[in-house]
Amino acid sequence: MFMKRYIGVLIILGTIAGALMSAGALAIAIDLMALVVVVAVGVGHGLGAKDGENIITRFGDGCVRGGWLGLLIGVVVILNTNAAAQMDFTMIIPAMALAWLTPLYGYFFKLISMQLD
Repeated sequence: MFMKRYIGVLIILGTIAGALMSAGALAIAIDLMALVVVVAVGVGHGLGAKDGENIITRFGDGCVRGGWLGLLIGVVVILNTNAAAQMDFTMIIPAMALAWLTPLYGYFFKLISMQLD
């Protein structure tokens, strides 16, 4: 049972990394600030676990919430730029792609936390 969990985590990591590498997007799918937002909200949510609640489950749930909050923050920041006012899609589209990394990270950590729970 113990070993199956970690094999499952390795399969998940390998599949996601393989999909990103085959699309040529592994390097652009890494953003430190997006990762910090998701993990910080996840840790904060995990630390709020009450008696009887699993901290790992709470962490995963918090990561999903942090991912969506990060997306909303990113959209607000993007829409408050001159590029958005001028409808400059050469600036907006890459910024939106970056903003969408936070839900990706959130669901990734949720999936891993479900496997480890």
